[in-house]
Amino acid sequence: MHPDVEWHVAFELPDLPPGKTVYRGHDEIRVLWDAFRSVWEEITIGLDEVLYEEGRLLLLRAHFHARGGSSGVELDRRIFYVMEIDDGMLARLRPFDTETEVWAAAGLEP
Repeated sequence: MHPDVEWHVAFELPDLPPGKTVYRGHDEIRVLWDAFRSVWEEITIGLDEVLYEEGRLLLLRAHFHARGGSSGVELDRRIFYVMEIDDGMLARLRPFDTETEVWAAAGLEP
């Protein structure tokens, strides 16, 4: 990841500050992922398809599956990402619920 990486979250977690949806830099993202992993016993994020790739921009469709550690609740959903790459490193990641949203956020037509 780029030293100034910007990571937008798809949903809030109880162990994180309310209303905080953007994490910047390695230290903040480490805090984000530590909190994220503490909630889930099992997490799998798989790439389904690269929808667009040009220059430093990627649009992705992924599959997210997780099982809660203490609750056992399962979350299974499709998620879309706009990823921006700088010098071969992830510089910005933004999640979306639908393919229409991901294309619009990138300012592109499907």
